[in-house]
Amino acid sequence: MPNYAFKCENCDHGFDEILNLSDRDIPLTKPCPECKKKKVFRNWGESKPILMADATLTPTKAMGSQFKEVIDKIKSNGHVPKRYHEKLDNSLHTNAGRRLR
Repeated sequence: MPNYAFKCENCDHGFDEILNLSDRDIPLTKPCPECKKKKVFRNWGESKPILMADATLTPTKAMGSQFKEVIDKIKSNGHVPKRYHEKLDNSLHTNAGRRLR
């Protein structure tokens, strides 16, 4: 979810909120948490919205044990030579297609 920066025109209080895109304007309609005046604006100068993601997400985390079951099934069907089994096992521990070290 994006992180938005807001600021109050009245007291200069700045604050951040992590919001869904559909909720990004809600703080603009509410009073400042510091002075309680309705003078809040989006502070683009401080920070721009950024998307946060789990950088440690692996195929196993994303699919749970299902990914391991798929890999095991591929290895056991007899169509994949044993020399490739280690590479299939390594795919359980990759991050964005790269081997973790």
